[in-house]
Amino acid sequence: MKKDWCLGLGILVLFACILWCLTVAFRFPYLGLYVDLNGQREWEITDIDRQGSASKLNIQVGDKIELIDGRPPGDSLVVQKWRTVEQARELVITRDGQRLSFAIVKDGILAYDVVPLIGSLTSLFMSALLITRVRQSPSARLLSLVFLACGLIWASQGASVRGDALGKFLIANFMMALQILFLHFLLVFFKEKGSFSLPLGFMKYLYAVLFAGFLIRILYFIPPWAYFAYLTHNPLTLTFFVFGFVLNISLLGYLYVRHRQEKTYFASILRSVWVCLFISFAPFICFTVLPKLIGNVQVAQSEYTSIFILFFPLCFAYLIMSDQLYDIGNVLRRLLFAIAMAVIPCGVLTGLYATIFPDDLHLQHLVFLFAASVGLVALVLYSAEYFTPRLERLVFPRRHALQASLKKMSRRLEQISSFGELKDVLLTDIVSTLEIAGAAIVFQYPDAVETVAEGAIDPGEIEQLLASSALMNHPGYTCLEINRHEEYASYMILTRKKTNMRLVEEELQWLRLITTYLAVSMENLHLTRKLTLRLQQLASRLPAEQEAPDIQWFRKLMFELQETERIRIASDLHDTTMQDLFFLKRRFAALLEKVALNPDEQAHVNNIINFVELIHVNLRQSCFELNPSMLNDIGLVATVRMWLDQEAYHSPFQIEFITENTAVIEQVDILKKKHIFRIIQEWLNNAKKHSQASRVTFKMEAADHVFCLLYEDDGVGFDDQVVEPREHNRSGIGMEQLKGRVHFLHGKMELKASPGEGVKYRVTLPV
Repeated sequence: MKKDWCLGLGILVLFACILWCLTVAFRFPYLGLYVDLNGQREWEITDIDRQGSASKLNIQVGDKIELIDGRPPGDSLVVQKWRTVEQARELVITRDGQRLSFAIVKDGILAYDVVPLIGSLTSLFMSALLITRVRQSPSARLLSLVFLACGLIWASQGASVRGDALGKFLIANFMMALQILFLHFLLVFFKEKGSFSLPLGFMKYLYAVLFAGFLIRILYFIPPWAYFAYLTHNPLTLTFFVFGFVLNISLLGYLYVRHRQEKTYFASILRSVWVCLFISFAPFICFTVLPKLIGNVQVAQSEYTSIFILFFPLCFAYLIMSDQLYDIGNVLRRLLFAIAMAVIPCGVLTGLYATIFPDDLHLQHLVFLFAASVGLVALVLYSAEYFTPRLERLVFPRRHALQASLKKMSRRLEQISSFGELKDVLLTDIVSTLEIAGAAIVFQYPDAVETVAEGAIDPGEIEQLLASSALMNHPGYTCLEINRHEEYASYMILTRKKTNMRLVEEELQWLRLITTYLAVSMENLHLTRKLTLRLQQLASRLPAEQEAPDIQWFRKLMFELQETERIRIASDLHDTTMQDLFFLKRRFAALLEKVALNPDEQAHVNNIINFVELIHVNLRQSCFELNPSMLNDIGLVATVRMWLDQEAYHSPFQIEFITENTAVIEQVDILKKKHIFRIIQEWLNNAKKHSQASRVTFKMEAADHVFCLLYEDDGVGFDDQVVEPREHNRSGIGMEQLKGRVHFLHGKMELKASPGEGVKYRVTLPV
């Protein structure tokens, strides 16, 4: 909490500093007049910057400053501190005994106003993006500080050249800090991404130099000492800036030479970062800083060479956007799209402003209006995507209701196991959501029609209209085709709303999306039902007697195929998904040790780890059920007991397991053990689905060369004289397989059941 409070206070202070510097830059013109005291103790003009507003006036080197805004020049703090004339609106000078007066007009200067504004906005945006999106990464936090320093340098440039003490204080401190922060970022980034570690101990000495420079520059705010501190410390600032640049270029060059042959992420990023750093700062250092340090001259003006520094944030924006540094490229692409969308309307707005107010036209005003409007509109467009889903319930309640219903239905479609369930799972929700009188799903076969209806809708009328092909254009119904192939066609039919209104386009689009989901589910359902019917027909034709050797090969083949597929699935789950979950858990655990998180974030990560562990345990249990390999290791009885103990935690009834004469049971071969285990599995699955029992008992016993397996529950039961045993399972496949296993083992199965008195199965096998 204290850390967040300090961070918020720091951001507030920096924002106030930036606002102050921009206010100074936009409020006062840049004059570019340099003065000094002559032998007569008069303030004489010694130099004039041709980029300043004073170069456009009839002011010459050697003129004496008489008054600045009606006051003697010695009273101006800017003159006292920096020996320059700035932040002035009116000047009075004397030349050859003649007194001249000049009014200073504010005019935008590209080099000191427009370019710094663009540079500061770009750098500060990159800093904010990193600290909000990748704040858990130490290197990302350092890179955000690099961009923050870069943005503050740009933002304070206009105020610095206008003689503002805070502007000079900020630009000097952050110029010293920029290269050192970038060096720190490189060391941490390469350790984080490339597993390449360099010592960080020397960084504390560099930061100590930065802190010492910070303390010395406090003299900028004390008029008697400001000029002396500026003259002596400005060369040190530039020297330290060059020193930091050389360190970074040397480090990147050394690492590139060492790793250039490696085809790794670490090697590929080295060249990009080196080129970015060199292009950004080399022109400024080589043509402006070094000539000034060596011979107090400038080969090229800083306002031109500093433009190359704009390449620094833009290059890193590209690297981040292409996911070469951090995976936030999608965010950047969305923002760039929002900016592109905002450029044209904002350009039109700026043009209208220039047309309507030509007398107040200033380049600086136009640039500010265009940049501010583009930023504001882009922010609104980007934020709309974020806030619209959260405000959808209030702003678009109908759309929110449709989307919520769509999510609910899509989840429930997974549970459908028969066409009859469509009414409860789908149609009821459609009728209530759309507020219509009724809805139906019609299946049209070559020789029959099947209708599932809900609400006030007449299935007979629907079938007649469908047969006469008059349903599609009927004014009282909305008809959507779901799917069509050679065996059947299906349609969704909806009545008008209860208010007698037809469905609107938004609701129709929602319905089309529902039918897309429904088409896939119904096709799978149709294929499943067809396959089930064929399996049931085949199972009903199989002889039930043990003395059917001609069909034993078929049963043996089917069981072998099932076991092979179960083993394959269990092996795939163990070798892929379970291993992935294991490594995912380890990575989250390593994240907790490596990254400092607040208590809420740490609790959230712990919950994720626990959830991953739960999935891992469930998958391990599923693998065991698919391939009970422990039958070989600990035997049938111990495996069944362990499995039933685990299932007891998830079953709605109490499970009891009884064994007698287990030594004889363990003498059966592994094939019989697997079949017995599968029989117990099927019984337990049926009990969970249909028994509604409070107690289920399994018993194993062996005597006189006969193995006996019993199942008993106290559930709802059924009438075994009326209902086929296989109907105890809805599909019948499970019970048919159970009977097939018993017959395959040359055993017998007896069933006793009655309504309200539970179910009893008894299987006997020769051993």
